[in-house]
Amino acid sequence: MIFLYESNWWFYSKLKPYQHTTPEKFYVEACDDGADDVLIIDRVSTEVTLSVKKDIPPSAVTRPIFGILGTIHLVAGNYLIVITKKKKIGEFFNHVIWKATDFDVLSYKKTMLHLTDIQLQDNKTFLAMINHVLSVDGFYFSTTYDLTHTLQRLSNTSPEFQEMSLLERADQRFVWNGHLLRELSAQPEVHRFALPVLHGFITMHSCSINGKYFDWILISRRSCFRAGVRYYVRGIDSEGHAANFVETEQIVHYNGSRASFVQTRGSIPLYWSQRPNLKYKPRPLINKVANHMDGFQRHFDSQVIIYGRQIIINLVNQKGSEKPLEQAFATMVSSLASGMIRYIAFDFHKECKNMRWDRLSILVDQVAEMQDELSYFLVDPAGKVLTNQEGVFRSNCMDCLDRTNVIQSLLARRSLQAQLQRLGVLHVGQKLEEQDEFEKIYKNAWADNANACAKQYAGTGALKTDFTRTGKRTQLGLIMDGWNSLIRYYKNNFSDGFRQSFKCSKGFEIPGCKKPLCFSHSLEHFLSFFTMAKILSMLPDWSKKKR
Repeated sequence: MIFLYESNWWFYSKLKPYQHTTPEKFYVEACDDGADDVLIIDRVSTEVTLSVKKDIPPSAVTRPIFGILGTIHLVAGNYLIVITKKKKIGEFFNHVIWKATDFDVLSYKKTMLHLTDIQLQDNKTFLAMINHVLSVDGFYFSTTYDLTHTLQRLSNTSPEFQEMSLLERADQRFVWNGHLLRELSAQPEVHRFALPVLHGFITMHSCSINGKYFDWILISRRSCFRAGVRYYVRGIDSEGHAANFVETEQIVHYNGSRASFVQTRGSIPLYWSQRPNLKYKPRPLINKVANHMDGFQRHFDSQVIIYGRQIIINLVNQKGSEKPLEQAFATMVSSLASGMIRYIAFDFHKECKNMRWDRLSILVDQVAEMQDELSYFLVDPAGKVLTNQEGVFRSNCMDCLDRTNVIQSLLARRSLQAQLQRLGVLHVGQKLEEQDEFEKIYKNAWADNANACAKQYAGTGALKTDFTRTGKRTQLGLIMDGWNSLIRYYKNNFSDGFRQSFKCSKGFEIPGCKKPLCFSHSLEHFLSFFTMAKILSMLPDWSKKKR
């Protein structure tokens, strides 16, 4: 725990969070046992420095905090964002994993008297946006473990990497408060106060099969690049970042041995859009003038470097409005002609129509040999790597949510079957599906993963989770899918606009620019702080500008 001490305007935190407040500074005390460091943030100059505990003022009113999320500049000036509540998710190789459940946004300014009425209203609007982002479920952190990397990536590191701070060594794709921490990241001596936060889903379970106990963990890491809401952010950007890109890792820990299986999902990596227009399912539009191959190759070049071989599983319809996207994707893979990329198209809805979801086994059987070739990561209790995962399945549908999660759960179960047999948890000939107690845990966890990813991108729980939870498609599941689809329709057409974009109708004079800047930027529904802070940092200092 940490505590915030507050007395007039000092901020201070230590093992049990406290806040002190004076008109000039925030103080944050390191919570490590025996540590004497104190972070000082000057509320006037915004300068960040280190001091010692004796410099903390004696008078203080306390309130709890659990970490610094970062700082952001709004109309009124700078704000400090802190974590005020957390929930323990579990322990990961003796490292505690937390979910951040509440936050506070603290102004550097003592009053808002320096703002005009218009500026005050603008500032309230931006604060509402920030608080909306903070209210979204799924922010995770650890003060001692790097959650942004897979087990395999962490096993292939240098001694220098191990000595780095969590912020320095983190995979920046998954640090959702990376831009908020820019002031702290510029000063290595204060990195211990910078807390990388992951957005996505984490669940941990202690399980037993045949009297043998093991930990089973599922982690989904959402990328902060090209983040956004469902219909407002599709395809890729010029850097090759795909919308709704998620890396999902399934981990087993048994008697000191560790195994993991990694999959990815991401929007079809072309330049395309699907803007809401009050129709239930807007027609997707492929950009006819963009250089698709440039962005497409950038995307897969990075994926191959990070993960190795790519087995693409495209689950979109092969007729109707989705057909052109499937054809374009197949054509691009063929044109790229890379031996590291394999393309498989599987029309999910056609194959499983009339509730014939047993036909998903057709796809699982089709890719079984490829999955065996990709293998999984396995390290023994002594730290010796026994096998490496040589590539990933990159699955997608239109949203990379419902259909995608179903397929990922089936592939993950097949990998887990092989891992548990090799570790000696499952006997020869035993099937994971026959282990009723574990199957319930497994299916519910993957359904919860589907719901988390769907709420973060589409605003509702996932569809088709009745199959993920029970292994069957049910009439009640169809009804629930209809309800969630109705909610998605409303949100996509009537509320995602506010969440996705904020526009300032007037132009602003920016130093170095010859003409005013008319500001209009994406600000996703479940916006990464990387994107949000970057956008807001581009605003002029309105506290010094009168209208």
